[in-house]
Amino acid sequence: MNSNQKDSLDYSDPEVEKFSDGIVLEVMPQKNDSDSSTKYILIKHDYYSSDSDHGRTLLKSIFNSLIKSNFKNLTVYLIDKGVLLLDKSNPLNESFTSLVNNCEIVIADDDSIKEYAVSFSSSDNKLSIQPFETIAEDIVYLSEFLVLE
Repeated sequence: MNSNQKDSLDYSDPEVEKFSDGIVLEVMPQKNDSDSSTKYILIKHDYYSSDSDHGRTLLKSIFNSLIKSNFKNLTVYLIDKGVLLLDKSNPLNESFTSLVNNCEIVIADDDSIKEYAVSFSSSDNKLSIQPFETIAEDIVYLSEFLVLE
């Protein structure tokens, strides 16, 4: 058996660091404050994972994490039941509104808004109502979406 198996691997990947004592660590990439890249988030439901209070608690935690993140440009897409987050009567509306305040833009599906008869204030200048066809084009052509479903 080769006792130098780790030494025979190529550690040229910048996310792997090899130290002088032979310890190898995989380092997660970190976002630095100067990074102005956009994070695209697709929200399909007004809950996460299951239609329950627990699913809403999980989604609220994700919102809080995004609010505290260093991302300078958040773009949120709302489709299907995700548009319900815009409704003032939704239990997550306050948390979602906090997220919106940290977003560059929120793009909501017009067809879903009509389907679920969502009542919201259209005075928010960060909110853009678009047909699903336009959102679908973005989903197809943009890379690296964070999909919450």
